[in-house]
Amino acid sequence: MDRGIGSGGAFAWFFQRISGVFLLIALLAHFWVLHYSNNGDVTFNLVAQRLSTPLWKTIDLTFLVMAIIHGFYGFLMVIRDYVHNHNLRLVLVSLVWTVGIIVGVLGTLTIIAFKAPGGGGL
Repeated sequence: MDRGIGSGGAFAWFFQRISGVFLLIALLAHFWVLHYSNNGDVTFNLVAQRLSTPLWKTIDLTFLVMAIIHGFYGFLMVIRDYVHNHNLRLVLVSLVWTVGIIVGVLGTLTIIAFKAPGGGGL
């Protein structure tokens, strides 16, 4: 069955590549900021101080959302390519969506609601 560009196949392929490059750059930046810019001393207070600023909350939320979309969309593509039983495909796609939404909501709430000890944060 040829789905072609009309089914979003070209967009899915392009999005996976672009989001993968973005995630690679974001991951390298994350490692640099967290592990190398402060001599490798990663403490809760350091992370809490960083996460108490709106800029870092936005960066971490963007990283989280892109990682979830990239990863779970990849799962959906694998299911579409390899699972041919309609009922099993429906169950797996529903499971991927459910887990993706739960992980996204929990991650977002954790980042947004985080307050640094001592009254810092938003």
